[in-house]
Parts: sequence; structure tokens; C-alpha cells
Amino acid sequence: MKLAKNNFVVTFKTEKEVSDYFNMHIPEEQRLLWLGFFIANNFIAERLEQEKVDLRPTDVKGAKFKLKQDPASWKTRR
Repeated sequence: MKLAKNNFVVTFKTEKEVSDYFNMHIPEEQRLLWLGFFIANNFIAERLEQEKVDLRPTDVKGAKFKLKQDPASWKTRR
């Protein structure tokens, strides 16, 4: 699947826009919207990592944060 915008759905520019839209729905719909949002977020992050895009956060000046631990040593919960 090609990673690209889809004209079928709205494209939010900020987290506030996403949150405001989700909050217009009933709680059960909100739960499902957030679930789909985070599944899509993880899918996109995985694809970017496969392409070797650095996803580590940056500070205001653009410098990379120094990690105290090697990410390869992190354990994932399942």
C-alpha cells in the first residue's frame, strides 16, 4: 500500500483538531476513533522506521535528545 493522503477523509493538521473532532462523538464512538487513530499511527511509524526515518523527538533548537539507554535494550510489553 502506498503511504499517501486519501481524499475520502478529512486531514487534520493539529492534535487539537483531532481531539475536538473525536469529542463530538458519543463515548463508544470516541473509543473506536482513538483505537483506529493509534493503530494507524503505529502503522505509519512502522513504515517510516522501515524507510530509516529518524522518529526520535527533537528539542526546540532541532538537536536530538540524548537517550540514557540504548533503544535495542528496551523490552516491549505484550
